[in-house]
Amino acid sequence: MDHVSATSEAKISAAPAFRLETIDDVGMLIIDTPGERVNILSSPVMQELATRLDELHARRDLKSLIIISGKEGNFIAGARISEIENLRDPREAAQKAALGQAVFDKIAALPMTTIVVISGACVGGGLELALACDFRIAHDTDKTRIGLPEVRLGIIPGFGGTQRLPRLIGIQRSLEYILTGKTVDAKRAYRSGIADRVIPAEFSFEMLRSIGHAFAIEARSPELRRKIEARRKRANAQSLLLEKNFIGRKVLFEQARKQTRSETKGHYPAPELAIEAVEKGFPLDLKAGLAIEAELAGRAIASEVSKNLIGIFYLTEEIKKDKGAANFSGKTQTFERIGVLGAGIMGGGIAQLVAHNDLPARMKDINYAAVAKGTEAAAKVFSEGVKKRRLTPHDMQNKMALITGTVDYTGFHRVDLVIEAIVENLDIKKKVFAELDGLVPAHAILASNTSSLSVTAMASATKRHDKVCGLHFFNPVHRMPLVEVIRGERTSDETIASMVAFAKKLGKTPIVVKDAPGFLVNRILSAYLAEASRVLQEGYSIEEIDEALVHFGMPMGPFNLVDEVGLDVAAKVSHIMIEAFGARMNAGEGLDKLAADKRLGKKNGKGFYLYQGKEKNVDQSIYQFLGLNPSGAKLAKSEAQERCVLLMINEAALCLSEAIVRRAHDVDAGMIFGTGFPPFRGGLLRYADTLGVNRVLERMEHYANKHGERFQPAPMLVEMKAGEKKFYL
Repeated sequence: MDHVSATSEAKISAAPAFRLETIDDVGMLIIDTPGERVNILSSPVMQELATRLDELHARRDLKSLIIISGKEGNFIAGARISEIENLRDPREAAQKAALGQAVFDKIAALPMTTIVVISGACVGGGLELALACDFRIAHDTDKTRIGLPEVRLGIIPGFGGTQRLPRLIGIQRSLEYILTGKTVDAKRAYRSGIADRVIPAEFSFEMLRSIGHAFAIEARSPELRRKIEARRKRANAQSLLLEKNFIGRKVLFEQARKQTRSETKGHYPAPELAIEAVEKGFPLDLKAGLAIEAELAGRAIASEVSKNLIGIFYLTEEIKKDKGAANFSGKTQTFERIGVLGAGIMGGGIAQLVAHNDLPARMKDINYAAVAKGTEAAAKVFSEGVKKRRLTPHDMQNKMALITGTVDYTGFHRVDLVIEAIVENLDIKKKVFAELDGLVPAHAILASNTSSLSVTAMASATKRHDKVCGLHFFNPVHRMPLVEVIRGERTSDETIASMVAFAKKLGKTPIVVKDAPGFLVNRILSAYLAEASRVLQEGYSIEEIDEALVHFGMPMGPFNLVDEVGLDVAAKVSHIMIEAFGARMNAGEGLDKLAADKRLGKKNGKGFYLYQGKEKNVDQSIYQFLGLNPSGAKLAKSEAQERCVLLMINEAALCLSEAIVRRAHDVDAGMIFGTGFPPFRGGLLRYADTLGVNRVLERMEHYANKHGERFQPAPMLVEMKAGEKKFYL
């Protein structure tokens, strides 16, 4: 959400956010917050709305009221986050929620029929406002997204969402919205009973007012009201039947809690507080339910997890605004034709992502069998989208038609960008870049998907050093949000800015990284994995170590992660890291031995774990194979966590001091979106700030005495202690 200065906000607040227009006995309340790209429910806006509603309550000449946005492509994007980010008193936060509830209660109490016309984002407080109305009609455009995403900020709907939504569409369906934070389009909102009518996309934004007016007249018919009520019940008939009795509701809430705890591991309080709000409030009258919601919303808002997740929200907003090159003010390149070199797992994934965003992808490999595999990989991802109703079969067919294959460079003379995703071998990559340099147009950018090799070295094989960079996607491409945009020694600002803009167009979160071994994510991750391997060599079990790091909040343990990446890939990266950074990255020859034994991890069913279908168990023979003898001693979770995470913090400090990235938030974005570092901790360096540099140095000194110089703190950490500084101000 946008931020404005106190001075400009004071000026903006003087201008009205609402205006009322009337046509006969139909009022139209138009929200158009001044000075904002989107409508935000700030305190001044809510106060103005309350005044407007009091005035409307006294109007006896109006039989209907339509609430609609004056901003095309946006209804209401929720409340202003900055107003809750520093609230740490649950009672004060609860009072804030209660004030919002009171405003929306005024909508529900109006003497006329209320209709909301939704076009664009209608999320959080926007949907809660809509739920207070009698009817909701939604415009079926790409920009219309409807939902309650509060849990993503560590909070719960606090303006009535946990009470009004279950009463409208039932407990089970409402929990799907509230606990996941998902947003849906107009048609899905209609199918679930949130929207009462869908306005086809071909109707323009300018036509919505007249459509709303026509619906307002039509809605006066008792027959229409009965039809809408009947359709709402049919939409959720199965769950409503279960919810009619106490036992059915009890089972439903128990299942919701069980699934939530399985997914959150108890690290995120908001989902359980939301369940509690629905469970306790649903059997009561609305007023009592809202009081329960406000109290629980206050607890969520005041939590440390909420503060950390709000910090991540701001971090992502900063990245959205960042051009990647501070001094670049020119125009970025646009890309209409993309070449993808290599049709393996990554190449096929990149081609699918490009086609998903309606751009043609020309995929090349050494033979048609390889090209076919890449095409099949793309089709599999699209098929998942069809199964989940995110795409229609017709959409999939159109997008697949954008992917073409070749075994030579036919068609590459017309591309604007080539993304190379071949074998991780520098000599082969340099040879290929030299070939491409003589084939593609002069304006085309050459980007490598390398995970650790020198982009500058690849550029040296071409005559376009300024137009060569890295574009490092993470596997699986369609799910992992991070892209590292790698700046070579002579890469131009225009190239970097163009790649950052392109990554955003693909829906990714880009960070700009200096060309250095392992770049950012793999370098920090290598220190983490190396320490986990050393803990293993000390006689502790794979299960214990993985469990300890999952308990910390990582999405999977280090050995599970290596299996996912592939032991052969991990071994190659390990050698690059050892060559660049020496002993602190060296965890012995275990990975080489395992890879040589054809233990490649999940991709061939055998690594640290054995994979049979959906079953996964540690391969107990691995200890003898590696010459290890588990002592049976119990590993303290805290020690495994501290050792692995402290070395990540230390490596991150070294990366900052070497200008591998520009800011602390680039590190945190990389670790959250590239490795799944637990968001509830706010990011690696925000977590370090939470610990405090004194604590970090104290524990590193403790482990340095036990385990040697790899725990020697980075000079930046020592300087931070002397200056009483933090990574974040």
